[in-house]
Amino acid sequence: MKIICVGWNYMSHAAEMDKALPEEPLIFLKPSTCIIGDGDEIRIPKGVTNVQHEVELALIFGRTGKDIPENEAMSYISGLAVFNDVTARDMQTSERAKGNPWDLCKGMDTFGPLSETVPADGIDIGDLDMELTVNGEIRQKVNTGKMIFHPAKVIAYVSRYMTIETGDILATGTPDGISEINPGDIVCASISKIGSVTNRVV
Repeated sequence: MKIICVGWNYMSHAAEMDKALPEEPLIFLKPSTCIIGDGDEIRIPKGVTNVQHEVELALIFGRTGKDIPENEAMSYISGLAVFNDVTARDMQTSERAKGNPWDLCKGMDTFGPLSETVPADGIDIGDLDMELTVNGEIRQKVNTGKMIFHPAKVIAYVSRYMTIETGDILATGTPDGISEINPGDIVCASISKIGSVTNRVV
């Protein structure tokens, strides 16, 4: 199982990261070993600094596909969940400046809190309210209608190059408001009609 992630898929986040809007979806992967559930701890490894939260809508694939047409893409989705794409930001910034990949800063153990999955049927993914709080304070808030690339376009794009398998996850990007989280913080990511995932940082 792989986690397919979309970078800078909200205009506001691209702006706060001082990035030009992408012409095609920016794709990176996270390993399945980063996933934790509601109530589990986000563990910051020794020496890692400036770890940040990123609330995202996650789509769960219910069947395998390759070269999926955009107009059929959403039929491959069986479930929806809330995802927190936890990131070691200082490490990412340093590696990006060197032109290096940034898989490690995104893929550390516990850096992928994921809520329980709900059935996708009947839910309009283009009109969901996402929110993330740290110790009860709202840090991120957006409607999924603000995405630059609709998930159907992302699925069609990614499946040109790699097979998407049953159980794979598509994390669709985060809005502005990313901020540092520290040991002792309680981080809650939530999406209307889907649920939430809450984790303590240690």
